[in-house]
This record gives sequence, structure tokens and C-alpha cells, in this order.
Amino acid sequence: MFAKMTSKQAVLGGILTAVIMGGFIVISRFGVSARFSGADLTLFRYISGLLLLPIFLRLDLKTLGGIGWKRAIILTVCAGWPFNMFLMTGFNYAPAAHGAVFAPGTMPMFTAIFSWLILKERLSFYRLSGLVSLLFGLIMMGWGGFIESSSGVWKGDLLFLSAACLWGFFTVLVRHWRINPVQVISVVGVLSFVSFSPLYFILFDNAFIHASGFDLSLQIIYQSFLVGVIGVLFFAVGINILGPTRIALFISLVPVIGTLLAIPILGELPGNVESLGVIIVVLGALAAMGVRPTRFRVD
Repeated sequence: MFAKMTSKQAVLGGILTAVIMGGFIVISRFGVSARFSGADLTLFRYISGLLLLPIFLRLDLKTLGGIGWKRAIILTVCAGWPFNMFLMTGFNYAPAAHGAVFAPGTMPMFTAIFSWLILKERLSFYRLSGLVSLLFGLIMMGWGGFIESSSGVWKGDLLFLSAACLWGFFTVLVRHWRINPVQVISVVGVLSFVSFSPLYFILFDNAFIHASGFDLSLQIIYQSFLVGVIGVLFFAVGINILGPTRIALFISLVPVIGTLLAIPILGELPGNVESLGVIIVVLGALAAMGVRPTRFRVD
């Protein structure tokens, strides 16, 4: 199925990923408000490793299907549980709107930077101006969060940025190393589950003891299946079909989706400065990817 996917199908997959990730921001923030920790949500996310285990077991364990253990470890750090711990812990300090902007909202920026450094993709003046606009919007978001939100929001923003940087690196490495997307998702999922599960049950409180069945089911289904398998898989497939910069375009939609969903579901209304910052970040991210509204094309 994925090997024969067309560009149009990859675009639809990218849109689906954006919708799933927009909901992921809100569901994760909801999980934190329901007294789940970042470690709880990370475990839920990589239960997907059990779902992906049949694919993993078909690989040659010595070479992991040609990926290699060294590369597998690097990719697991970038897109596995270390990445997710940065992201989930950020929700302890910052609202969903900040998570939507500072995490997926900046992933296109980091993808563009790493594509330039690793893949030698040239950035036009238009795209560079987009990066500058994006950074300006982030400053507005950070300042807006400082004067309009509770103290300590900057800690969450920094964690979100760290997660975005790791994911941007992962995106470019998958293309640079020309890795099979289905294989890499199974490897990252299984290695994350195997390495994080013991740490979770030894170092953290067990959410399965105190959480309600509804909250557990909601988080596990959304985090492990929709995000950990469906969303990430379509994203990884899109990297090789559309390229890292083009597939990152769809992630630019996540701040809008996440911020809008957070209003009715979580009751989180962004302040005036934050709202303006969201708009500037989204426009800057699109420009950084080379989207020209007058031409409707990507440089």
C-alpha cells in the first residue's frame, strides 16, 4: 500500500496527519489536566510499539532491515520517547496553544534549517524572510505568555522547542539515509517501548492504578494508535514521496487546528499578543517552506 502511494495520496495523508496532530495537542493537554504526567503520556504513546512488533520481528535483527543499530538509536532519540518526554512535560507549564505553536509550529523551521545543512537545499530570500518572521512571532508568543499567562510558561515553551528541533532532525535524516518509512516507524516504536517501559515502572507512579478507565482508554487509543501509528506513518511516508520540506508544510497547520480546538474543549483562550503571535508564526512557517500565496506553489 505505502510503497505504491501517489503524490496526491501523500498529500491527503499529510492533511490527515495535521488533523491528528492538532487533536494530539489538545488531548495531551487534557491528559495533563487529568493528572497524567509526561511519563504517563509517553508510555501511552509508545504502546504503539506492541502494535508495530509484527513488522519489527520481520526485520533482520542484526541490521534492523538495513537501518543499523547506531542509526536506529539516533532516530529513536529524535522521534522516540526522549522527544516525547520533552513535548509532554512542556504541557505541565504551558497551555495547548503554546504547545501547538512552539512544537509543530516550529518543526518546519527546524526542518528547513537541517535540510539546508544536511541535504544542501538552498533557501531563497523569501524563505529566509519567512524564518525571520517565524522567529519574531515566537518572540511575541513568548512575551505574550509572560505578560498574559501564568509564570513559568517559558519553561514549557523551551521544552516544546527542544522537541521540535529533534523532530526536524528526524525528518531530514529519514530522507538523507533513504530509510523505509514503515520500517523506521516500527523500529522507533518498538525500541522506545522496550527501553522506556522499565524506566517508567521503576521511576514513575503507575497511572494504571489511579486513573479512570475512560481517561486511560482515551489517551491510549489516541496516543498509541492514531498518533503513534497512523499519523507518524503517513508523515514518514510523505517524507520520501513529497520531500522533508513539503511534508513539513502540513505540520504548519497544526498550530491553527490545536489552538482552535483548545478553545471549546479546554476553554483556553489565547491573549491578544499570543493570538497575533500565532498568526505571524503560521505565516512565517509557510513562507519559510517557500509557499507563495500569489502563485500557490512551493519554491
